[in-house]
Amino acid sequence: MMRRHDAWLANLLIVFCFLVKPVMANNASETGGVRLLTEPQISGKRVPDDQTVSADVHRQRAYQYARDWLESAAPDATVLAYPQALTQDYLDNGFSLIWTQDAARDELETQVNVISLAGFSPEFEWRAWQLRQLRQQPSDAAYDIFATDTAYALLRYLSVIPDKGMQWFFGASHRTPLPAPSSQRRAALFKAGLNGSLAPFLRQRRPQHSQYDALVKQIVRLQEQAQSVWPTIQAENVIYPDQAIATTLALNLVDNLRLQGFWGSSERLEAINGDTVRYGGDLLRAVERFQQQHGLSMDGIIGPATAKWLNLDPQARIRLLALNAERLRLWPNDNPNRIVVNIPDYRMHVWHDDRNVFESKVVVGRQSRRTPLFTSQLDSVVLNPSWNVPRSIVQKDILPKLADDQQYLSRNQYRILPNWQSNIAIDPSTINWQTVNDDGFPYRLQQAPGQGNALGKYKFNTPNRNAIYLHDTPAQSLFSRSRRAFSSGCIRVEQAEQLADLVLDLSGKQLANYQGYLDKTQTKWVSLQTRLSVQTIYQTAWVTEDGKLAFRDDVYAYDSHAERQITTQEPSYLTQQRDISSSRSQ
Repeated sequence: MMRRHDAWLANLLIVFCFLVKPVMANNASETGGVRLLTEPQISGKRVPDDQTVSADVHRQRAYQYARDWLESAAPDATVLAYPQALTQDYLDNGFSLIWTQDAARDELETQVNVISLAGFSPEFEWRAWQLRQLRQQPSDAAYDIFATDTAYALLRYLSVIPDKGMQWFFGASHRTPLPAPSSQRRAALFKAGLNGSLAPFLRQRRPQHSQYDALVKQIVRLQEQAQSVWPTIQAENVIYPDQAIATTLALNLVDNLRLQGFWGSSERLEAINGDTVRYGGDLLRAVERFQQQHGLSMDGIIGPATAKWLNLDPQARIRLLALNAERLRLWPNDNPNRIVVNIPDYRMHVWHDDRNVFESKVVVGRQSRRTPLFTSQLDSVVLNPSWNVPRSIVQKDILPKLADDQQYLSRNQYRILPNWQSNIAIDPSTINWQTVNDDGFPYRLQQAPGQGNALGKYKFNTPNRNAIYLHDTPAQSLFSRSRRAFSSGCIRVEQAEQLADLVLDLSGKQLANYQGYLDKTQTKWVSLQTRLSVQTIYQTAWVTEDGKLAFRDDVYAYDSHAERQITTQEPSYLTQQRDISSSRSQ
């Protein structure tokens, strides 16, 4: 293993070689070792033999020897994405190896593996495979060089997540080269490696969220289970509680539930005879617990939705866990006072001083009118709000109803206003409705406060460019459903009154003091001194407080990536870049 005394000898050798005629490096295209992508070519001019060469020539010679070292030490048949940066950085740091501690190697491989398992980056799949292969080989230098190249890719990946994460983590793929990280970030990596703090340096690059570590542990557990036979549930018809089912089906179901942690050693089947058992008792309760952890109705009925989750194998679950682990890099977690709405869970949580103090079911946007992912602040609560109907809803929902029902507006307490700046109502009878069309409706619709108002009694104002906010609703029956994607984008809160009471209390105000406004159906804006951050997130997998895995249906189809095999080959863009570099040097 090359340690610091070896690096000192290497430097001494370079200094000695400056005193004699240097040996020019082989062309990169002629080497049988590492394939370099882009390198500055040493000038073809004859280098003076005397010892009074210029500083520029000294630098050229040093760089040339550094490149020779990189070519000879790096792993065979491996493309490096950042050879120029690697050459300069190893030269500047005396060719010291920085990946000498297992903890640093483990941390790098863990983060790279999670990215690779998420299924959106062929490059990181290849890097994860290469790191595993190189770690089994005896050359520390080969591992070190490729690990540094991979760390550069990781640092650059992290830096572009604010721009690219909303694409990569929601259906798109990473298929373009990542530029080298800045010299400052590379210097920080080497500094950490040289002073023995590379593992904590990398660990700080994890999402600063406890869920990440919990998901990584579950990935490791599922990888171990992936070697086992995963029992599938083959049921021709829907299975109902208390139904007699075949013993073979029941045993498969038990094995499946046991692997997923829903069947314990003390639980028993209820046999009817040698061929059938009753689907009830412990087995029914285990399926109900399984349904709860997957966001399904806890009715014990094994239909298509429950069977789909039962038959989802470990590899598919691992990909979901890894993808959701990477999504944690997008969600801010540094505000101790926040409202978090997880769209596929159809729930919201209020955190105060980093404690979960309130939660409620919510209704989110339907597939065709998705609730966007955004971050804002709750600045006020509006009591008895009027509803300024968005133009899109007017066009898609209300105008088609007016064609068949001229009394729809008055019955639902809508006012017609001439524009967004006016508050003078227009008599509907003065409008020639035969000439009004979906695209050219020139008016503004506003629904008055009161019973039947789409926003209910409370609106929670969260300024954002999408005009999305939380609000009460008169349609309370929708909260009894397990799948609650029905709105036009805004977020309906089941326990809106309790939420209003809480956020007012956090600002030193009491909802009871505003009861007069509520009783008179009078609109009142109440500003908040304590402003909670509000964020919508999209997590379809997480670990519960008791250590169980929870999954949710992918309501917006954000989890889907094109089906393909995990690759162990370098990305095509690196191959093409290498080929261009080789052709230029010939």
